[in-house]
Amino acid sequence: MNKVYEFNGKKYRLKELTLDLMHKASPLLIKYREMHYKYTCNIDTTKLDAAEFELGQLKQAIADLKEGPIPDLKQINNLELKLIEAEGVLKCPKLMAVRKYLNDTEALALYQILTDAKFISGILNSILLLCDGMRSPEIKPMELQVKDSIRFIKDVIADFFLLTTVNS
Repeated sequence: MNKVYEFNGKKYRLKELTLDLMHKASPLLIKYREMHYKYTCNIDTTKLDAAEFELGQLKQAIADLKEGPIPDLKQINNLELKLIEAEGVLKCPKLMAVRKYLNDTEALALYQILTDAKFISGILNSILLLCDGMRSPEIKPMELQVKDSIRFIKDVIADFFLLTTVNS
């Protein structure tokens, strides 16, 4: 990915993805997991997890039957009816509220990390290069106190993790 990020009059790009670079970015993942756990550990997701598991099992069973040598249409139809019921269970207000609350708390954990200027400046300095000479930047926490910093941070971090998932 050769995308260029402009921020505070400077141009940056992501460093080449190496094992060392992924290691330097691991504190971000660790901190996210810690914050995620902190904010979600008391949310009872038992029913939501069970409903999502059943939905996945039904989808897989239907796919397996359809790919078989002689699809059993009666069995497929029965499973598709159960699938509709399972989707309905996930749409019940209580489970929808749990899912929304879980998503909101996950977003808050990420937001807390992305707005920690001292922490995130260190991550940015380890994963970015300045385009004007291929040297590492020295982004200071105070530089991230401007209006456009959150967009810059979100774009860089999102692209970095997209790159790591594509290449793994």
